[in-house]
Amino acid sequence: MNFRKIKERVHDGFTLIEMMVVIAIISILLITLVPAMYNYYTNSRLNSANSEAKVLFNSMQTIMQEYEFAERAADESFFYGAAKSGTLTVKGENGQITEAYVNGSAFPADAALGADASPAPATLGGRLIRLYPDYADTAWAVYAENYTVRGVVVATTGTSDYVGAYPLKATAKNDANVIGGSSVSDVSPADMAAYAARAWS
Repeated sequence: MNFRKIKERVHDGFTLIEMMVVIAIISILLITLVPAMYNYYTNSRLNSANSEAKVLFNSMQTIMQEYEFAERAADESFFYGAAKSGTLTVKGENGQITEAYVNGSAFPADAALGADASPAPATLGGRLIRLYPDYADTAWAVYAENYTVRGVVVATTGTSDYVGAYPLKATAKNDANVIGGSSVSDVSPADMAAYAARAWS
């Protein structure tokens, strides 16, 4: 029997110290990469939500201009009445308008507003379906003043942590400093008014 070959075979492979060094290097790489990947994921979701908010902002501004043009010769505005000025906050989710407020008071979220599942084309809901492609797939809130959109917040659901905003963009998950509430469901007309004031100051 050749003892030299047996002795060589015993020393094949990694030593305990070599294994510990490799595990330490892998641990350091994981400690570095996992937060970076998480930050990338969070920033990607926020950028997507902010982009979605900009699309809704532009769509809603077009709609408000359509209302203003159509009501220019009329005695009353659909939203603002005879004053033809004021504030408007509208919220929606899953392809339906859920809440509306004019000058802070509840406005009927009914068929005239386009709040049902199949709104008439001339209503706010019908116009949103035409101009905003993700109307049925998002939760959103819009604040307008005197036919001018001042602020928009959007998320994939009413309780999503990743809320996008425009024109003042959300920069963090649950960015209550920007949007007032931590989700679209939490946002009130007062929150939207405060958001608009910050965005345009």
